[in-house]
Amino acid sequence: LIRNLFKMAGFIQYASACILTARRLRPDHVSCHNALMLPVAWAAARFSGATLEYLPHELETERAGLGGFAKKLTTVVERWFIRSARHVVVVCDPIRDWYRSVYGLDNLHVVRNVPERSAVAIRPLPVPSFRERFSVPETATLFIYQGQISMGRGVEELLDIFAKLDRNKAHIVFMGYAQGGYQALVSAHPNIHFQPAVARDQIVSYSAGADVGIFIVRDAPLSYRYALPNKFFEWVHAGVPVLVSDSLEYLTQLAKDDGLGWSCPIDEVEAKIREICDTDLTPYVDNVRRFAVPAVWEEDAKVFAEVYRPVSGADGV
Repeated sequence: LIRNLFKMAGFIQYASACILTARRLRPDHVSCHNALMLPVAWAAARFSGATLEYLPHELETERAGLGGFAKKLTTVVERWFIRSARHVVVVCDPIRDWYRSVYGLDNLHVVRNVPERSAVAIRPLPVPSFRERFSVPETATLFIYQGQISMGRGVEELLDIFAKLDRNKAHIVFMGYAQGGYQALVSAHPNIHFQPAVARDQIVSYSAGADVGIFIVRDAPLSYRYALPNKFFEWVHAGVPVLVSDSLEYLTQLAKDDGLGWSCPIDEVEAKIREICDTDLTPYVDNVRRFAVPAVWEEDAKVFAEVYRPVSGADGV
């Protein structure tokens, strides 16, 4: 109870500071990225004369781990306040379609979570390549998992699968922040390797040392099923095709429609990996490189010229 009271006091202090600061600065726009902060952002916009812009990072009411009272509260708050926003900017087409269907909105825009051009340049690495450093045979296909290495992200399934595969046929590198002893687990087999998280502007350069990116989730909430994560764009800019579980609906659609890789049920991933190891990857590499060309922040961010255009009568943004 005491902890919750302190949390509430901290929230009230933060909300008050936001509103008072907006009133003092008089911005043209107030941006909100979280559904539960919409009331605060609405008040900040109302008291400062600004317009409210809503830019959720994912499908807010369907986030992984959101349930019970928190889910009900998030749903009610978003439904009450979302129409106060002049524009709603989401991260992919399926989420746009969901907001249009559920809320009947027509002020929707899509800005994908794509990297800047400067972040996707292939640079010399400070260490030897994955193949050289981990002694990966030329006969083996090198897969890469990217991101947080923790429970619920398909890590357990991948560890189990690659532990059974021939080291002359398939290897995997887990690159990211390892939690809960996973670093020790990935070091227990000669074809499973660990690469600590690297600087953001080096991610694509490291990923380019792999052959196939892999992302699987067994029980994907709706937000995951519609997700278009950073790792996907980092892989395509690295020239790396992708293998995803069919629970990731939007990535599955892209993989199939644009020839960017493969999708299958999570229980068939092992068989699909074995198949990929005997597949010529060249056509897939060509497809992902073509797909990557317009997939940069400088292109998608052009939408913000409309979202953040000066309000009628204002001098600037």
